[in-house]
Amino acid sequence: MDKHYNKLLDNDNPICKLFNNFPELNVRQVARAMGVNESLMQQYVNGAKRPSFERRVEIEQYLHSLGERLMKINLK
Repeated sequence: MDKHYNKLLDNDNPICKLFNNFPELNVRQVARAMGVNESLMQQYVNGAKRPSFERRVEIEQYLHSLGERLMKINLK
């Protein structure tokens, strides 16, 4: 297989799936907001590293809280 295989197609990677399904989410900005190393988050996304269960829960919780904040926006 090509050494430049795009692991973003890896269906086994829930972090990859997340950022593919929501391209409006910026990996680096999410990492910064969470206090996670940006390079490490990118490695989670591209499949070079696997986040622990606890880290996956942290990412999920952050995104849920972001969604809650977005739901409170009122542009009237």
